[in-house]
Amino acid sequence: MIFRGLSWLMAALFGVCVALQYNDPDPIRWMAIYGAAMIISIALPFRKRVAIAGVVVGLGAAVWSITLLTGVWGHMGFSDLWLKMSEKGGAVEEGREAGGMAIEAAWLLLASLYRSTRPDRA
Repeated sequence: MIFRGLSWLMAALFGVCVALQYNDPDPIRWMAIYGAAMIISIALPFRKRVAIAGVVVGLGAAVWSITLLTGVWGHMGFSDLWLKMSEKGGAVEEGREAGGMAIEAAWLLLASLYRSTRPDRA
C-alpha cells in the first residue's frame, strides 16, 4: 500500500512537471521524459515487468542529469538554484534541470529495484 501511494504521488508530481514544460523553449523532450516517468510510476505497482522500463528511463535520466551537471559545474553554487535565473543566467536553469533529472532517476531506479523484488498480485 505504501509503495502504491508513493508511486501515485510521484506520478502526480511528474504530471505537474509535464505541465510546467509547456512554455519551455524545447518542451517536447522534457514532456516526454517526465511523461514516461509518470506513466511508469502509475504502472509499477501493478506490473513487475514495468520495472525494466523504469530502469531504462531511470538510467537515461541519470545520464541526462550528469551531462547537464557537467556543463554548469563551477559556474554556480548549490545555493544559486534558489536565486532568480536573471542573476546567474542559463547555468541556474541547467542546474535545476539536472536536479529534476536526478530526482527522476533516483525514484525510477529505486522504485524499479523494489518492484522487481515483489511478486505480481493476481
